[in-house]
Amino acid sequence: MMRSLFSGVSGLRNHQTRMDVIGNNIANVNTVGFKGSRVQFQDVLSQTITGAASAQGNRGGTNPMQVGLGMGLASIDTIFTDGSFQPTGKGTDLSIQGSGFFILGNGAQKIYTRAGNFDFDTDGNYLVPGTGYKVMGWMADNTGVINTAGDVSNIQIPVGAAMPAKASTEITYANNLSADAAIGTTINTSRDVYDSLGNSHEVKQTFVKTGTNTWLGYVQVPDATGAVTNSLREITFNTDGTLASVTNVAMTADPARRTLNFAAAADFKLDNTSVGTTSSHNFTVFGSDGMPHAFKVTFTNTGASSWTYSITDPSSSSTTPIDSGNLTWVGGAYRFGTLAADPTTKSFVAPDGTTYNLNLTNGTAPTAAAAIFNPVATTGAGTTGPVGFTTTGADPMSIALDMDITQFGGSSTVQATGQNGYAAGTLDTTSIDPSGIIVGKFTNGQSQNLAKVALATFNNPAGLNKVGENLFAESNNSGVAQVGESGTGGRGKFNPGTLEMANVDLANEFSNMIITQRGFQANSKIITVTDEMLQELANLKR
Repeated sequence: MMRSLFSGVSGLRNHQTRMDVIGNNIANVNTVGFKGSRVQFQDVLSQTITGAASAQGNRGGTNPMQVGLGMGLASIDTIFTDGSFQPTGKGTDLSIQGSGFFILGNGAQKIYTRAGNFDFDTDGNYLVPGTGYKVMGWMADNTGVINTAGDVSNIQIPVGAAMPAKASTEITYANNLSADAAIGTTINTSRDVYDSLGNSHEVKQTFVKTGTNTWLGYVQVPDATGAVTNSLREITFNTDGTLASVTNVAMTADPARRTLNFAAAADFKLDNTSVGTTSSHNFTVFGSDGMPHAFKVTFTNTGASSWTYSITDPSSSSTTPIDSGNLTWVGGAYRFGTLAADPTTKSFVAPDGTTYNLNLTNGTAPTAAAAIFNPVATTGAGTTGPVGFTTTGADPMSIALDMDITQFGGSSTVQATGQNGYAAGTLDTTSIDPSGIIVGKFTNGQSQNLAKVALATFNNPAGLNKVGENLFAESNNSGVAQVGESGTGGRGKFNPGTLEMANVDLANEFSNMIITQRGFQANSKIITVTDEMLQELANLKR
């Protein structure tokens, strides 16, 4: 039988295989994540009629004479180039740009795919809806931390997942306190914080300017059950407007904190130089509402050992004194009057209705250009640490105040810009970011990481076995799956809300189909011509 007949048969058979591969490529042109294949041919065994001979003497060498015995398949290769990416508008869809495969779980078995048409089922499993295979990755803990160094598992986001309440531990204050503000200027801001039960509580912060580059910050919590600890802070600024220090200070007990205690030091003296000499000083005291209030006290010399005093609100545009009167040095003391029997302490009522005291006890004799002691109505440095208070039924609150503020000219824009607590909430919606992290949006307005989709790569992805349903399985020649995060170790990145289409190039497939058809036709001619030759051979006996 003629060798060409079998060569033609092998050509027909293998071109048919190539046509089968082309047909499968074209059939899957709209299959999500499909990777096309190509067929490579090779020749097979050759029959040697005459072997090669080396040169000898005057004769040169001769080449071998061989007759090929047909052709065979060299390989059927899967092409893993990226397909185009089609936006779907569905947040659970994913595509991979670059290398890598999604890992799907089927019990103890792991399989792999490039098709990211995923969704959640009634139990919150992230899976392929058509097959039920579950997408694998890493689950976050209760605080949203994802350990990608651990083993992968099925991703499951329970329906109605709860986020427990988190007690606030910090409030951040930002922006500017005006350097142009008058002594006594009051700025108020507030922020809701949350206790361990998730209940909100308003924390009011009042800033009062008490001197050049110096402010007091006072915290109030209207619904606190008991006193607020560490509620008062002295805030100082550098001459370039930057924050210099924030120091806890402690208030004196009531009613002492409502006393302008001028004679708090032995060096309290008034100027006795000449008539008309004035000395003004600012004081901060605390009213019955617990808030700091600044006052300006001006002493004017009216003669030997005699003065007038005037108390005004430095933050008010009114020039009318809150209180005024006469003051003398008589009987070894400063007195509100002219006689040795007149008092050294006097009360006045401020516009807020609080009664304040002026205390001149233990002053020393006036001298020329004397200084006056200028205290704030506090006992000095207080307990360091955060603001503390208690609320009904919840754990005690401890809140640090982060003062990221400045003092420049212009308006005061200081405000509480943030805090780190929140109420309890339930899962409302989910989304997936480009790194593959599934983020949950909860009804309390918080977002938290819930899980992260893993990617697997192989040393030889072309060695994977196609097992149907857009799936691949490991083979002896694919290598072991190398599991990790997207964007690491040569792995690609995710495109949320898109699907990867088939990487089949129709123009190329149609061209290959024509070539394959012509090859098939040519091989069929081999059989036809060989048959005619055999027919002639059979007719020789006639």
